[in-house]
Amino acid sequence: MRLRRMEETVNKDNAGHHDSDASYDHVLKYTGVFGGVQGLTMLMSIVRNKFASELLGRSGIALIGIYNSIATFMSSTSNLGIPFSAVRNISELFEKGSEKEIKQYACVVRTWSLWTGLLGFLLCLCLSPLISYLSFDGDMSYTLQICMIAPMVFALAITSGEISILKGLRRLKRVAIISAAAAFVTLLCTLPFFYQWQIAGIIPALVVSTLAVMCVHLYFSLQVYAWYVEPFSACIFRQGMGMVKLGVPYVLAAIAGSLSALAIPACLVKLASLEVVGLYQVGYGLMVTYAGIVFVAVEADYFPRLSSVNHDVERLNKVINQQIEVCILLIAPFLIFFITCMPLVIRMLYTEEFLSVTNMAVCASFYMFFRALVVPIAYTALAKGDSVMYLLMEVIYDIVSVAMIGVGFYYGGLMGTGVALSLASLFDLLMIFSIYGRSYGFRFSPSALRLALLQGTCLSCGVILCLQPNVWIKYIGCSVVLLLSLVVSVVLLQKKTTLLGDFKNKIIRKFIRHE
Repeated sequence: MRLRRMEETVNKDNAGHHDSDASYDHVLKYTGVFGGVQGLTMLMSIVRNKFASELLGRSGIALIGIYNSIATFMSSTSNLGIPFSAVRNISELFEKGSEKEIKQYACVVRTWSLWTGLLGFLLCLCLSPLISYLSFDGDMSYTLQICMIAPMVFALAITSGEISILKGLRRLKRVAIISAAAAFVTLLCTLPFFYQWQIAGIIPALVVSTLAVMCVHLYFSLQVYAWYVEPFSACIFRQGMGMVKLGVPYVLAAIAGSLSALAIPACLVKLASLEVVGLYQVGYGLMVTYAGIVFVAVEADYFPRLSSVNHDVERLNKVINQQIEVCILLIAPFLIFFITCMPLVIRMLYTEEFLSVTNMAVCASFYMFFRALVVPIAYTALAKGDSVMYLLMEVIYDIVSVAMIGVGFYYGGLMGTGVALSLASLFDLLMIFSIYGRSYGFRFSPSALRLALLQGTCLSCGVILCLQPNVWIKYIGCSVVLLLSLVVSVVLLQKKTTLLGDFKNKIIRKFIRHE
């Protein structure tokens, strides 16, 4: 019965995807749905970061970022791409409607996740001296602390396996609920440790919260399929080999990304201090984490739509350009508003000692603007199954970004890292546009180019005004630029979609009914 209900839901969803393949309404709707869920998750993160900055200071924030990066790196290294390839394989079985095969494959995914979790646990223990040496500028005194985060690596493997099963079964509503619940659990689990033991409580807080999040995932996923593994079955291992072969290129890309995430703090520690790392991570988080809410729908909704038209160049370009336009229309006004209010935002989210990252975050705003153009294009290689191309682009970008950030900090301090982030994103855009244009026939539509130029000009004016020392010029000028950007976005969204009109009509009807 459960499978039949799921199939009915998916059939409706697939019909909606087909009808709205070229619909701005569809893109905007799902961006709003997943963005709203991500917004709730971020609210929990804001509260957690606020308390962490008050209780731990810059050094504590830096250590949290480094330990999380290490755990993510070890997990990405050892998971063999199962979180990615399992979604695709389970989704194919789901389309066939064979509950027996799905149960069997869930067993395969869980068994492999169990073993990769154990592998990551052991790797973290064995490599802890080397990781400490590389992450803390030759200081091996953090070896014990890195050993203590090994349970995080195991928990991340189990969590990734469970969430991949739910995504493959199209249980996106359940995935959204899990994300919100996990954020709330993380908040509850970390604050007592930070309050009681400050810096010394960081490792216990991270481990306990990660294990708690794993339990949340298991609670929701085991309601769909009961836990069953066969850790010593040769048949299970053979069935999982195809999944592993498919996931290896994505593992390598994830390793490259994780290495760059580890290299940047290590570079800044060598050039400056651990406190500077904390400031950089705050500035990076302000622009990337909070502005990134616009992109949360890409994996869940955009990628499947792109995959369905990957053999038709004309439709492929149409889907990509639509996604680009919606991303720009949403993110440009948000970025201008965000950089205008940056000092207030920092005081709300952190403390006044972090105000020195204001100019860095302002200069890094172009990073997110260029990402609005890059991300929809970058998924083309994934949609076409060209894993080698995807890996190559990721590795080149990671190397260039680390080099640029190091040079930017050397010559321009924290503000230089903000400029470097933006330049690295611009390099990524030019590289992907050039190579994907030749390889896959991608072209920007005239309307997407005009919109990017117009909103990019508005953002440039906003950045220049925000860097002005005169407060009156800054806020009056930015208000005018923000108003112009908002008018452009609202007018174009009204022309391209019916959602805003429908929403306005609902409000009017409710008002009239109330009267």
